[in-house]
Amino acid sequence: MAETIVTCQQCGAKNRIPDAKSGVEAKCGRCHTPLATQGTPAARITLRCGHCHTKNRVPADKLAAGAKCGRCGAPMHHPDLLSGRTVLVTGANFDQTVRQSPLPVLLYAWAPWCSVCGGTGPMVDQLAMETKGKVRVGKINIDANKALADQFNILSVPAFLIFDAGTLKAHLPGAVPKHELLLKMAPHTYPNPV
Repeated sequence: MAETIVTCQQCGAKNRIPDAKSGVEAKCGRCHTPLATQGTPAARITLRCGHCHTKNRVPADKLAAGAKCGRCGAPMHHPDLLSGRTVLVTGANFDQTVRQSPLPVLLYAWAPWCSVCGGTGPMVDQLAMETKGKVRVGKINIDANKALADQFNILSVPAFLIFDAGTLKAHLPGAVPKHELLLKMAPHTYPNPV
C-alpha cells in the first residue's frame, strides 16, 4: 500500500496518509488539524524582505527550502518563523532578528531582578505561540544588553517595543495585558493563514 508523508503545518508532526484515502480530508494524528495534501495548494505567508522591505507571499512549505525575494532576489531563509517560540535578542543578533525581520517584531524587555517580569514572561511565551507566522516575538535582557536599552530609552522593565520594517513603531512601558498587545500589533501584522 502506497503512502504519502505530510508534515503538519501546525505542530510539525509527520503523518502517513494512505493513497487510498486521497479523497478524504486527512487530519493530523497529534493535533487534529486538517492537513494540506498534494492536491491542496500550500498556505502562503506574507513576509517582508529584510533587505528591500518588499512584501512577498511565500508558500509556507518553501520557508525552509530557501525562498527568495521577488524584487531583489535576496534569500528569505526563515524556518523558525512557524515554530511559535520566542527569540532571544542580543546586541550581536539585533539587526538580523529585529531590523531585518520578515515579520513585525514584538520585543519584550525584561531583567532577572524584576519581580513583575516573572509573571509577564510566560504570557509572552504564550503570545509567541498564538501569533506564530504573523509576529516574531523576541525577549531582550536589558542587564546583558545595556547599549540596546540605552538606544531605545528603556528606563524600566517590563517594557514592550513594536518594530515593523526595521523601525520602532511603539514603546509600551509596563506590564501590558495580552489583549492590549494584540490590539497594538494589529496595524502591523499581515493576514497570514497560519
